[in-house]
Amino acid sequence: MQVKTIKEVYDWTVLFHTQMAANFHSVKDLLDEHNAMLVDYYLNYEKKLAEDLVGFKAITEINTLDTYCYEYFAKNPELITFEDISKDQQFDEEVIQGYLAQQHQKVIELYEYLLECAETQSGQEKLQQILELEKQGIKQMMQSTNRHMDM
Repeated sequence: MQVKTIKEVYDWTVLFHTQMAANFHSVKDLLDEHNAMLVDYYLNYEKKLAEDLVGFKAITEINTLDTYCYEYFAKNPELITFEDISKDQQFDEEVIQGYLAQQHQKVIELYEYLLECAETQSGQEKLQQILELEKQGIKQMMQSTNRHMDM
């Protein structure tokens, strides 16, 4: 996927969450029951984030943000290639949690960058809403992981 415009960033973000869900689904059967429950929670939460983001696609200040989107992905081409969790390792809550945090940090950094570049109030508000959705999503999943690890 080539990302040049803000609308493509939204599509990429939805795809990111969809791929995260699919990735968790692909390893679910490799895990013990305890970790399979955790991964199933992540899988469903990633699908929810993808669905929530679909509503944000209509954003203003397209021309200005398109330039910044293109530049960001040109400088960070590794974002385009989705990084699956390695199936060659031993899975536990910490490995799964670390992978989740690392992947989501990439999305958060992108939206923080775009928020800094946004020039209009409406563009800033939309980007801030998405950034908060992303931050709250990862925070919710991390808290659930911690509760899961306490069980």
